Amino acid sequence: MAELSLQTAPIACLAIWLAIWMLLLILRLSPLDIRNIRGIGMIMLAALVVVLAAPIAAAGLAGAALIRKPRALLQWLTFGFAVMALFGQALIVLVTQ
Repeated sequence: MAELSLQTAPIACLAIWLAIWMLLLILRLSPLDIRNIRGIGMIMLAALVVVLAAPIAAAGLAGAALIRKPRALLQWLTFGFAVMALFGQALIVLVTQ
């Protein structure tokens, strides 16, 4: 894998994760009812799967980039944010059960 793509892939995963979380939050807080839209269930299920998998993928990719270049500050920051997103999401899932 190219070094530049290994550096930017975790950032892209975290950006997608944040964008979908913000979309879900906006849908939750808005008066718009999307349950009447045909086929929205599969789209929302796919969004949920992406939200659950994105921090795992970001942490793995950031860890691989960190192993490859351990002294780069951006790698440590990206890895830290990915792990923080992963633990934050796990905490949200555990609290809501």
